[in-house]
Amino acid sequence: MDTSASVSVSVPTAVPPRRSALLTAAYATLLFLIIVGSKWAQFDRFGSPMPDWDQWDAEGFQLLGPWLDRDNFLSHLFHPHNEHRVVLTKLQNLALVIGGGQWDARVEAAANALLHTALAAAFWVVGRRWLAPFCHAPLFLVTLALFALPLAWQNLLGGFHSQQYWLLGLSFIVLTTLPFSGPRQPRWWLGAFSALLVLGSMGSGFLAAFVAALVVGWRLFRGDTRLRDSWPTMAVAALAIGIGVLARVEVEWHAHMKAKSLHDFVFSIVHSLQWPLRNQDWAAAVLWAPWALVAWHLIRAPRGSDRKIPQAIAALGLWVLAQLAATAYARGAGADYPASRYMDTLGFGTMANALALGWWLSQAAPLRRRLLGGLLAVAWLWTLGAGLQRITRDAWNIELPDAKKYYTKAEGHMRRYLATNDPKFLAYPDIPYPSAETLIDRLAHRGVRGLMPVPLRAPLVLAPAPEAGAGFAANTAIGVNLVDPPRAGLTPAIPPLDYTASYGSFGPAGLAAAARWRSAPVAPQLGGWLRFETAGDLGRPGAKVALELRDAATDRLLAEVRPTKVPGDTWRSAYVRAPAAPFVVVARDDDPAAWLAFSGPMEMSELSYRVMRTVKQGVLIAVLAALGTVALALAVWIRAGGGKPRPDGNAV
Repeated sequence: MDTSASVSVSVPTAVPPRRSALLTAAYATLLFLIIVGSKWAQFDRFGSPMPDWDQWDAEGFQLLGPWLDRDNFLSHLFHPHNEHRVVLTKLQNLALVIGGGQWDARVEAAANALLHTALAAAFWVVGRRWLAPFCHAPLFLVTLALFALPLAWQNLLGGFHSQQYWLLGLSFIVLTTLPFSGPRQPRWWLGAFSALLVLGSMGSGFLAAFVAALVVGWRLFRGDTRLRDSWPTMAVAALAIGIGVLARVEVEWHAHMKAKSLHDFVFSIVHSLQWPLRNQDWAAAVLWAPWALVAWHLIRAPRGSDRKIPQAIAALGLWVLAQLAATAYARGAGADYPASRYMDTLGFGTMANALALGWWLSQAAPLRRRLLGGLLAVAWLWTLGAGLQRITRDAWNIELPDAKKYYTKAEGHMRRYLATNDPKFLAYPDIPYPSAETLIDRLAHRGVRGLMPVPLRAPLVLAPAPEAGAGFAANTAIGVNLVDPPRAGLTPAIPPLDYTASYGSFGPAGLAAAARWRSAPVAPQLGGWLRFETAGDLGRPGAKVALELRDAATDRLLAEVRPTKVPGDTWRSAYVRAPAAPFVVVARDDDPAAWLAFSGPMEMSELSYRVMRTVKQGVLIAVLAALGTVALALAVWIRAGGGKPRPDGNAV
């Protein structure tokens, strides 16, 4: 028996292999773009570039500081964060900081979206291979719902949460390759490497090797493989399990979160199994019935039948059950319903059940079994849809808007502190760390502070030149009474900036003409882009107002600063590429019917700017990919003759 054969399906198809492979790649690419576009759009609307909570410890204190100081970096890299050694997350985010020059949670979250979406595409590809063609479209839609909707919104918005995606993705690779291949195949080495690499994701990373070992043991017991072919896999699994167990960490400050009784432990698992429904324990039986059927099928299968596909599906579901048991033990106090950050793991379990249901329906069976399978499919899809609808509604209407409010307030506190170093601006409950004193200590590191992203970092100081001109008034409203703040150079309707100075041409008597202002030379530090806050009539057709960057040595015009829309009585950001050499800022208002105000520029790295612009196109990416999917499906349907039988009796 060839135990090194890969997991494959023998579902008959009339589509030529090359065309089938191209279609799979095309659909997978479109699915990828829909999901990643949706994730980016949701982050753009509700997320923040601000490092948040755990990041100040695991990234700022244990990663960026030691890297910049060359202080025992490897020791800090493997230092545990709570119960986990998040080595992969640290390395990923360090690479993004080094490559971009800023510590930007938006860049991290955008990269995280790519990781999670790659897992969605992998599920779709194996589903195309394992299931009958009539299951492909429903699987596409289920995958889309589970990965594109903001179910685990905490992971979606958190730049630090890539450890969840590394855990899921690498475990998927381990479970679909390692138990079903041998050392002579590249896929075995991929699985073995992933089994060791996943240990750097989260504390439960060794469970992938544990489940893989169980699958190999089952295959040995059933006669599907031989010991001489399987011992390398068992050796790798034993090594990964041993390292994972020895590297485990217990932290006393999380002891209160552990399950306090058998009731807590059991019902924590039940509440996870019934996800995405709440308060409906029966849903666990419906949603996990497909996986249970596949497991029962494997138990009853003849010895030596070597059924790799149901074994792989069973392994995926068993891994989720192991994760739920570990979570129930470590976080099961009170048997509460799972938090948002655990829902990507629960979605993984739902995908395993979707594959199980599709595989069950794909098998040739008597009419009675097909009818029962159809009824189960209807019940499963209805239960899943009802739960997803409720979770999505709560996320969009309550949780995500609340997160945005928190980010907005926390950004303001951080921005004012970084501009002034005054601790009073962090004396609020909604700051991005539980302790203001510790946060101030983290920000005391000069190198880490220099990595702060827009919109947190202090703007470059714009000092007036010795002959700056007249007509532009300086305004500073940092720490003043917000009921009646100063508005020098601003209209009565515009809120003044509360973290930096601004300059405006709106005079005490209203609009004025012939206003001029010129800054002292400014030396760019980061490169990349500059973000100005602008107000007034800048960019209005016909308005004789301008904001320019000029070379400090030659006065040559380098760039004009213009927002994408006329700001009016609001502040609107305007981006311009940062000059390579010292420059001066020149403002002009030659229009008696117009006015202009601006702030000092914040520096933004090239990577941060490009990612910001990309995520803003998330909706467009998702919509175009969705239209492409419909067009491709329609083209395939038309080419197949509208699904009509071919002369040979088969429908394509």
